[in-house]
Amino acid sequence: MKRITKRTFQITTLAAFLTIPLALIATPVSAADYKQLPKPEWTYDVPTDTTTQIHSKNYYFTGKSVYPIVSEQTNSETAYTFLYQSGSSNSKSKSVHTLLAIDDKTGKQKWIHNSPMPYNSFEIDLSGNVYYFDEVKSGNKKVYQLISLDSNNKPRWVKTFKEYFQFNILEDGRIAVVTFTKDTSVISLFTKEGKQLIQREFPGHVRHIQENYVGLINSNAPGNTTTIDIYSIPTGKKIISAVQPQDHVNIVHADFEVLSGGTLIVPIYDAKTEVETLHGYKPNGEKKWIRPLPKPAQDAVFGTTYAHNMYDSLYVSLGNNYLIQEKNKLSLYNTNNQLIATKRFTDLPAQGLLQRLNDQSIVFGAVDKTQAWYDSSKPEPKKAAYYILDSRTLKIKNAIVLNDALFHQADVRFHDANTFYIHMSETIAKYVLE
Repeated sequence: MKRITKRTFQITTLAAFLTIPLALIATPVSAADYKQLPKPEWTYDVPTDTTTQIHSKNYYFTGKSVYPIVSEQTNSETAYTFLYQSGSSNSKSKSVHTLLAIDDKTGKQKWIHNSPMPYNSFEIDLSGNVYYFDEVKSGNKKVYQLISLDSNNKPRWVKTFKEYFQFNILEDGRIAVVTFTKDTSVISLFTKEGKQLIQREFPGHVRHIQENYVGLINSNAPGNTTTIDIYSIPTGKKIISAVQPQDHVNIVHADFEVLSGGTLIVPIYDAKTEVETLHGYKPNGEKKWIRPLPKPAQDAVFGTTYAHNMYDSLYVSLGNNYLIQEKNKLSLYNTNNQLIATKRFTDLPAQGLLQRLNDQSIVFGAVDKTQAWYDSSKPEPKKAAYYILDSRTLKIKNAIVLNDALFHQADVRFHDANTFYIHMSETIAKYVLE
């Protein structure tokens, strides 16, 4: 089953923030609070002959979840990640994709659940609930199921559909299920308890869902363009039409972002100038402002950027603000396009990678890339620098600068300003900054 990617169903942090006075800060960053790793809280060794899928984890899509995903639900704190076991041509055994659940307090394995599909069909919400897709027989017919498990691997509920569907978990915990006809998409939203909230049919095929908006490809638009129509899901009303170049896909940005105050941000790419411009809209579709993005060094329009080739120009939403990354410089703007703060990072050993957290923090950092990113079996000591920032002001909360890091850039996943995981091919370790 080909799934709607995280680029398509981009999950975005949308916490409400306090109003921030404008403070234009542009000082370089170089100080570090931590110059060596603390002792790990725990280390988990993956089962024999399995890996954590280093070739597919933590790719640099700004909306793609990085692993492990950690639930802090009381009495069931759980870290989830994916495992992979390759098949054998001699024994004709099949490759197995697995969801692994670890007790986040102790590092002990809680359970393992194999995917019923020949790929990873799981999604996890921030409460620790698990959802996955399955195909089963009902008499002589094939039906399709969305199955939910709790953090103890016990069934919560099952939804059965006659038609093939795609699904994803939205930031607020709702589940979006999409079925397709030849020219339309039917969107059903469910609560995490499995109660259906709404079902509505839209013209075109879904490219992106966020909050209460959906972007769909307009199949009736001129063939030399890619037109994305953005609708309100509750009302069914079209709000915005965004006209992009023909066959346009950007693997870093979604087709639109929604700030917590309601502003929609739509990036439009100009194929002639190769410049992307952000357009800010009110919830009713009235244009508020525009801002051009810095021109990137890499081409992300046609899908050539991966975790080992970091995209160096992008934007992300942060509550009711948005942030622009220009190489190793970050600039924060409010919903009205006014600059709040800028910060330049002068001591990163490579192109910085941005991670958005759920505690009003962001992380910006890099690891030296002298050693090949895929060579994790015998990592060599290298420089690494990570800065944990307040996402409302860009003020530094914590910083780590190491000269002997034995990991790669795609291996590091922060959970909050004080907790991070080093997620390598055969081990997962949890660290806490005191």
